[in-house]
Amino acid sequence: MTTPASPASPTSPASPTSSASPTSAKSRPNPFHVLGLPVDATEAQIVERAEEGIQTASTAQDRDLYDWAMRELIRNPRTRLRYEVTEPPGTDYRDRRWTAFARAHRTYPADLGGRQLRPGDFDLSGALRRTVRTLAQTPVAGAGEALGTPPAAALAQDPERELEVRDVLFG
Repeated sequence: MTTPASPASPTSPASPTSSASPTSAKSRPNPFHVLGLPVDATEAQIVERAEEGIQTASTAQDRDLYDWAMRELIRNPRTRLRYEVTEPPGTDYRDRRWTAFARAHRTYPADLGGRQLRPGDFDLSGALRRTVRTLAQTPVAGAGEALGTPPAAALAQDPERELEVRDVLFG
């Protein structure tokens, strides 16, 4: 069993000669990718995201990776520039944001007091009545005109007008 490396040790992810597996010199990910930040992120955003990652990381290795990514981006402007250049333009870390959101809100939103829900707890007939009433309400203003104008009639009114989606779907 090994103990986690201290930040000053040669096997630390923050060390340039590191040989630790997740952040070894050959397999180190881009710190922007680790933190899930765009390349124009401010230093405050970098520190905030790294601290959030360190607090929510499940292993010491993940905590070290977040710490390494933060230090790589805020320590030396030339190092940060190297990572900015190698990050693909327009990268969006939507999946990582969703994972972070799901991790932060993993508790069940309703407090049922330890009670299990059963089919009898739901009023299906009431839900059906409400759905039918909603569907029976008057449509949005102008919907009748949109649905009643076929594409040929729309083009006949104004030959310069381009077809719209509603013309193709309902015409």
